[in-house]
Amino acid sequence: MSDFIDRMRERKLVQWALAYIAAAFALIQVLDIVAQRFGWPEQTVRFVIVALGVGFFVTLVLAWYHGERGRQRINGTELLILALLLGVGGVAIWKLAPEPTTKRSAEKLPADIPRKSIAVLPFDSLSEDKDNAFFASGMQDMILTKLAGIGDLKVISRTSTEKYKSHPDNLKDVGRDLGVATILEGSVQKSGKDVLINVQLIDAATDNHLWAQAYPRNLENIFGVEGEVAEKIAEALQSKLTSDERKSLAVRATQNPDALQAYLRGLDLQRDFNVPMAQINEQFLKAVTLDPDFVLAWTEVIWQRLRAYWFGF
Repeated sequence: MSDFIDRMRERKLVQWALAYIAAAFALIQVLDIVAQRFGWPEQTVRFVIVALGVGFFVTLVLAWYHGERGRQRINGTELLILALLLGVGGVAIWKLAPEPTTKRSAEKLPADIPRKSIAVLPFDSLSEDKDNAFFASGMQDMILTKLAGIGDLKVISRTSTEKYKSHPDNLKDVGRDLGVATILEGSVQKSGKDVLINVQLIDAATDNHLWAQAYPRNLENIFGVEGEVAEKIAEALQSKLTSDERKSLAVRATQNPDALQAYLRGLDLQRDFNVPMAQINEQFLKAVTLDPDFVLAWTEVIWQRLRAYWFGF
């Protein structure tokens, strides 16, 4: 045993192990901060941790063979020790590595809930200026509209989800009530012309993150972000997109920032039944005046006129 300890000292095995652990710990801390800032999925962080675990045992093997005074030939006892080290590493990695999310989720889903189903919960407004709250609800609407155009997805309407808060305590209950397998949560922070949109797709049965992304934009380049989000969600749920659906997701409703803001403000106002129709329609008319090709805004103008006629205004 003393001979083995001497050989460990010769190869500086303990020093290599401690140095590697310290470097790996520092890397994980930095990675955790970066992952939170950019909304990286949890699977990415887990993969890096597992990779570092593999690297630890590889480092031990390399240190044993190629230490400062290492030897190329080993006896049976040394070979057994190395095999045990690799075996322990393999077991540790097996335990640490998560099972594929889709497999675990499918086992826990009720039979009547399709895997490719989603509910978009109300987005949080993190803007300091409360007058910018309309931007969060408007972005939720636009993402929901894009998702609804994907035939391979079951998408729950906003009417059914608006009673829930942005981050409910029990997603499993929400998923069961709405009959969906996944939940999309999001937040929007607007300050001047800068906008930060954070979205995360969560498995309702297991509370695991399937995908997450942060979109730091400004009003000049925010156009089309709702299509990007919808496409990423479709990829995460392994949904098949037709060529027409891909083209539809790529279409930008407008490229006029003022028209977009007027449209989103109009969508927000029409949720309040106490707001006069004329005030709501004023925003949509402003949007189409600024951008006569803004089809979504035109549909709302027409809808407001139909409402006015129906209610006798």
